[in-house]
Amino acid sequence: MNSAPFEIVLVEDAEPDVFLVREALESGGVNFTLRVFGDGEKAVDFIDELDRETGALCPHLLLLDLNLPKKSGAQVLEHLKQSQRWRNVPVVVLTSSDSPRDKEQTAQLGATRYFRKPSRLAEFMKLGELVHDLLVQGRSNAST
Repeated sequence: MNSAPFEIVLVEDAEPDVFLVREALESGGVNFTLRVFGDGEKAVDFIDELDRETGALCPHLLLLDLNLPKKSGAQVLEHLKQSQRWRNVPVVVLTSSDSPRDKEQTAQLGATRYFRKPSRLAEFMKLGELVHDLLVQGRSNAST
C-alpha cells in the first residue's frame, strides 16, 4: 500500500538544520513533502492563508524552531492553536533550548512533542523515527 506523502511544514531559519531535518525524515522512512518557512512571520501568514482557503488541506505536522526571526516559535504556536483549522495539527518543537521554562511554555501552548536539537548527528537522526511514529499513529487514528 503506497499512501500519499505526509505534508510537513518546517519553520526553521538555519539552513544546516533544514538539511538535517530532511535527512532525519528520510532516514526515518517518512514519505513526505516539506514546505519550509525561514521566519515566524511567514509561518503565521501561511496559517492565515490556509484559514481563508476553505478547500486547502492542512499539513499533517508542523516542525517548529523556537528561536526565529520576526516572530518567535512560541508566537507561531499560540497563533496556530487559535486557528479553527490548524489547532489539531501536531506540533514538534525543534530547538536548541534545554530550558525548562521553554518546555513548560510550549507544553501549555499545546505542542505535541519537544525535541532538543542534539550536537551529535546520530541523535538528530532520531527525529525521523519520532516524526514517523507520530504521523503513522495519526493516520491510523484518523482511519478508525
